[in-house]
Amino acid sequence: MSLAEQLDKSREFNEIFLLVKKAVYKTLGRRRVGLMLGLSDMPSAIAAYYSPNVIVLNRKLIEKLKREVSDESIIKSYIFEVLLHEYLHSLGYDEVYANELAYMICKNNLGEEHPATKISRYGARSVFQSLKDLDKELKYPMRIKPRNIEFVKGFDSENVTYLA
Repeated sequence: MSLAEQLDKSREFNEIFLLVKKAVYKTLGRRRVGLMLGLSDMPSAIAAYYSPNVIVLNRKLIEKLKREVSDESIIKSYIFEVLLHEYLHSLGYDEVYANELAYMICKNNLGEEHPATKISRYGARSVFQSLKDLDKELKYPMRIKPRNIEFVKGFDSENVTYLA
């Protein structure tokens, strides 16, 4: 089964992230473990950010996509691309190089016409026009680095073992 087919069948953040790690390893031969995923409300201009050992996704953007985009594969593609970009930061790549690598990895693993590749090349707002109005919908000011982060349980746990 191709990576694109696996992405379509994925059902949760961890499954998508495992595909991100698989694509990065296949393309760059690099990997890391032990990351956490958090969801928090941020300004619409920020899709996510990476802080040591934590990728934080913008919950408001994801919720808006789920409300307004009927095609789940587009939402999964968006999440794949954002997780990929932040994972590349966790591997030490700066913003410019992470952008270039994300496009290359998406193109090589998913194909030129895949939505994740298009998002990587042209940006999410070129695909999702409705995201431009997100800040207008919020009723309170947003912090760039949020205080309240909801952590996703079981994220990046493939190499974690516990002694009972």
